[in-house]
Amino acid sequence: MLSDLSDEARQYAEQEAWGQYRNVRYDTAEYVRQNGQWKRAGLLYMEVLIFDLQGVTSMPGINGFHVTHQSSSPAVVREIARLSLKADLEEGEMKVLYDRVADQTWMEAFPRSKDDIWAEASDEVATQRDILLLDRKVESLGSDQLLSAAEAEAYIKHKSEYEIIRRVERLLEVERAACIPPEKRDRVERYLASLDPEALANRWKAKVYRRGGEVMLSKNGYRKALEYFECALEAVDRDEFVEVERLVEQLRERLNR
Repeated sequence: MLSDLSDEARQYAEQEAWGQYRNVRYDTAEYVRQNGQWKRAGLLYMEVLIFDLQGVTSMPGINGFHVTHQSSSPAVVREIARLSLKADLEEGEMKVLYDRVADQTWMEAFPRSKDDIWAEASDEVATQRDILLLDRKVESLGSDQLLSAAEAEAYIKHKSEYEIIRRVERLLEVERAACIPPEKRDRVERYLASLDPEALANRWKAKVYRRGGEVMLSKNGYRKALEYFECALEAVDRDEFVEVERLVEQLRERLNR
């Protein structure tokens, strides 16, 4: 298998079919990583990243490098970041590996300089390393433990709406709606403020509105809590409908006294 991939890459290089060459090198990186050769995989992923940032393409009629294709593959950046954490590499050590790969890879057809590629690659890998470390931190936390304020802002910046909602669900899974501890309540409120529930599918929209209602309820903001619960009721799944309906009825009764 590995020898076949090497032969295929060599053939594409001889044909200067760089888009196909890049794809074969990616397949090679995946193969050796899955077989435990993670150091070699890291070097191969770095080579692929160089080609990506140079704008490699295999589109019909443009089998070379083009400015509109100068972007990294998230999967490649993630693997480089993951493997660099595994090896505990500092930025200087990463630069040594980059230079080694670049020296072996470089060709006159590349439109961007080595320094330019390194600047972008190192920034992207550093960001992904931070995200991976943040993921590890979140996985290690219990439902009563919070990220720092700075970590929470980074989480909001880098995570999808659905991951943020799951984080909120995790924090509130052991809390009664009207008794959320102030620090946790404020953090959940910040997470929810970063979301646009109307842009989400019904299931997720309902979760945002319901949790927003619980936050308001714990702050004695009964009227606002009712608004949120009513919005949740319109979108909620059948298995949560009865509970949300109960909250709506309780608040309506309280506010009509």
